[in-house]
Amino acid sequence: DGWGLLQEGVTGASPARVGLAGRTPQDARPTAVVSFVGKPRPYAARLVMRDAARSPRPWLAGDGLPPPSARRAVFAAGFDAAPRELLAPGARAGEVWRFSEGAAEALAGLDPREPFLIEFLFRDDSVATARFEAGDFAAGRAFLAMGPV
Repeated sequence: DGWGLLQEGVTGASPARVGLAGRTPQDARPTAVVSFVGKPRPYAARLVMRDAARSPRPWLAGDGLPPPSARRAVFAAGFDAAPRELLAPGARAGEVWRFSEGAAEALAGLDPREPFLIEFLFRDDSVATARFEAGDFAAGRAFLAMGPV
């Protein structure tokens, strides 16, 4: 596995990464990798963003996220131990969370200035959040789909 498109962030003191990862650019899927400090591990992860069906125009006021009634959440399809190639520099271990192609479509539909969240859910009902921006996700995704140039 390797990153074709990557953004780096943090949740608390733990490094988090999100982007498109796969063995080849053509099979790159939406992926999040986090290396939590300490023992507890999340049991689920979800992408949270503006729901275009409920709020058709970009929401850029305040912190950039629409109210909860205009958000959409896409849960990860599964997780596993992260391969070394996907970990943040200095991280020794972490989890890789893979999302559906529908999640990539939803992110590509956001305005580049819009934020989205990755929320990691824990058994004690706590949530660790990493914040990212849509940025040039759609353009990067299209570039990867072109294959080797």
